[in-house]
Amino acid sequence: MIRKILLGGASAFALAAPLMAQTAAQGSGLDTSVPADAPAAAAPVAKTGDAVLDRLNELEAKVAALEARNKQLETEAAETQTRVQKVEVRAAKEVQPGPAPTFSDVNGGFTFHPRGTLQLDYAAYHSRAGGYDYNNGTDIRRGRFGFDGTAWGVWKYRIEAEFVKNTTNLLDAYIQYAGFKNVLITVGQQKAPYGLEANGTDALATFLERGMANSAFGAVGAERRVGATVAITPTPQIIAAVGIFGAGEGVQRNATTPDETYGVNGRVTFEPINDVDKLVHVGVSAYHVSDFAARTISNLGDRPNTRVDGGLIESLSFAPITTGPAAGQTRGVKDATYWGAEAAGVYGRFSVQGEYNHLHINRYDNVVDPNFDGFYVFGTVFLTGESRTFKNGTVDRVKPFNDFNPAAGHWGAVELAVRYDRLNLTDLALSPLDHNAYSWTVGLNWYLNPNTRFIVNYIRFKGYNSPLVVAPVAVNGTTAKGDALATRLQFDF
Repeated sequence: MIRKILLGGASAFALAAPLMAQTAAQGSGLDTSVPADAPAAAAPVAKTGDAVLDRLNELEAKVAALEARNKQLETEAAETQTRVQKVEVRAAKEVQPGPAPTFSDVNGGFTFHPRGTLQLDYAAYHSRAGGYDYNNGTDIRRGRFGFDGTAWGVWKYRIEAEFVKNTTNLLDAYIQYAGFKNVLITVGQQKAPYGLEANGTDALATFLERGMANSAFGAVGAERRVGATVAITPTPQIIAAVGIFGAGEGVQRNATTPDETYGVNGRVTFEPINDVDKLVHVGVSAYHVSDFAARTISNLGDRPNTRVDGGLIESLSFAPITTGPAAGQTRGVKDATYWGAEAAGVYGRFSVQGEYNHLHINRYDNVVDPNFDGFYVFGTVFLTGESRTFKNGTVDRVKPFNDFNPAAGHWGAVELAVRYDRLNLTDLALSPLDHNAYSWTVGLNWYLNPNTRFIVNYIRFKGYNSPLVVAPVAVNGTTAKGDALATRLQFDF
């Protein structure tokens, strides 16, 4: 009886096995591009002479073959899924969404990303002393558009133009090579290494304008110039950059103009702490710039932290010297040397930042070589709890916890800031007059999302012996005082 049961069961398995194998092969539903060949047939089982045992051995061999086939099908299914995932990843990287989509070819290492900034300003002024009639009104502070990207994986590029005061200029135009580990080489018109505010993008600045000394001294030997820079990052905490530069792209030259100026700029930053909501940042920068025939360094000055009105709160001119080694030669400034220090700290929603600037002017012949300086310091707090962040030695973009969406009860991020700013152009050996400018600024930044911001600055400023003092002195005095309420709507990408 037992022998008949075993033989019957063995016969049922033998009949069902081919059908099971056929169903597994034909009903898998896998990508037809994946090979689905069955595994090689098992070797014949040696006969033992016992019919029941021989039949069981054959059944065992067929079960082993089915298990091997099942394993192969599972492997092929995994390979198909991997290919699908790779296609999906590539499709996702071909166009990365955002305010300005990035187009890319992940296999060739090419990317293309449009970029731009629009800043619409309005300012209203109030004169408290000096007699100057300020111009209230609107202004397109910056209108920028360009693009950047990568090529062949290790090359980077950027071209960007700027519209300011009804004039269009080429802003950035450079090529970078990033093929060396921890080294970045940049050639073209670019920002020369110089200070914390100046080397960051204007769209991410805390206030409407940089510190007065930062802007005034930057115009002498920094800002954007044509040259070459090497930036080295020996550790994640340290960034060092040095470059050699000529003049800016907009300088016109012909047979009657002097040779182009040249200069050397350098900056080193150190961030021993740079976490999500904690930062310690320190840095130093310096430059030395020539001034052939006194055509570049002719005056220093800046406006009182807003640009709608063009009046300078403080200014100092350098009269050329007409007694040179050649008869009738006019000479003025020989060269200029700058050095500065910077520091910033972040703790949660609070932050502080400041810079000190010093400029030495070297003039021809036996005349006074003046020294000037200036500084700013400010503090901020996010009422909504966000933190200021830094990246690559400069200020990074603020990303609100919740973008502006009143329907969902979200209002973006709100930041309060207070700054004290000073520009000192006094040198008693050069002039007995005091040429100091001061300002206090209270700022409100409303970040509707990472790319849209509304800014309000209330500025109270004062300048001694300022160009904003209108003659006669007996009536208007020697000091200019005023207030400005300035606003900006900004979108950048």
